Amino acid sequence: MKYKEFTRMFKFCIVGGIGMCINTFFIWLLTDIMHIFYIISAVIAIEIAIFIQFMLNDRWTFREKQTIGVRQFIIRMTKSNTWRAGGIALNLTVLYVLTEHAHFYYLVSNIFGILCAFLLNYILESRLTWGV
Repeated sequence: MKYKEFTRMFKFCIVGGIGMCINTFFIWLLTDIMHIFYIISAVIAIEIAIFIQFMLNDRWTFREKQTIGVRQFIIRMTKSNTWRAGGIALNLTVLYVLTEHAHFYYLVSNIFGILCAFLLNYILESRLTWGV
């Protein structure tokens, strides 16, 4: 692995950690405070985290490929959500299975789901959203 690629993956990991914290906060807020079913809370929390992660990745992780203009922003944001659909499905599946069948606390299940989706998200995002 080249130094530049390693650095980019390291930055992606940092942004992912920030996204995991944002996701965890919002799923907790929506589920425990607002009493929304945890799967619905998870979908909303994931989308909030994806948007913030997209902005951080665009401005920092993939700075050399930074988005310019509204049109490119909309196209890349749409691509990002499209590529992350697999990660979202994986995250929600792990969340549901661990919570409902293994009886894990939903926040713990969610963290496992996020970790399972990480590598898939990195590969798809770096290759298909930013083209590196």
